[in-house]
Amino acid sequence: MKARESTLRIVTMTGSALLIMSCLLPGMIPLTPVPTVPAPSMEQNADTLIETLKGQNWVYLQSLAKEQYTEADFAKPGTLTFTVNITDDKPTYFNYGWCTTTEEILKQNFEHIQIKLYFNDKELGSDVVHPITFTRPDGLLCLDFGVMMSDWPNGKYNLEAVATFNEKINDGLADYEAGDYIFIYDVTVEK
Repeated sequence: MKARESTLRIVTMTGSALLIMSCLLPGMIPLTPVPTVPAPSMEQNADTLIETLKGQNWVYLQSLAKEQYTEADFAKPGTLTFTVNITDDKPTYFNYGWCTTTEEILKQNFEHIQIKLYFNDKELGSDVVHPITFTRPDGLLCLDFGVMMSDWPNGKYNLEAVATFNEKINDGLADYEAGDYIFIYDVTVEK
């Protein structure tokens, strides 16, 4: 009789342990792998970023992409993916910018636009993402949200810029529908 009670207790304890483990494991196992490569340096000083942008020793991340999209592709909600290879040590500017015909329209548009930049699925904060206003040579007024990255270690990275328009807007030249405008950059660094 005691052997039966012991077996019953072992089965009950084993079943309880399995139940507890099955509840714990899904939260303990990450659904996406954690990147093992270190991040590049990200400029925290906005004045230093502006000085770098005034020079010529840097490159737009998007300009390194293999893919080329049309203005029509950029003018509608959806996802555009870019494949980027970084092979040198030039600082790289990762950004999302928006331009309008007047300062008033720029302010009105940003009442309805939310910008987020991500590095390996982690949202970048205001310590490295700096807003910069400027006027293009064609007279358009722009607000740019960007981060300057340098000293990239070799490896693979995922960067994402998301602009959410919560209603239809007009930049003074054209209408843009509400929705998410997503730009994904699959970056490989091999120096």
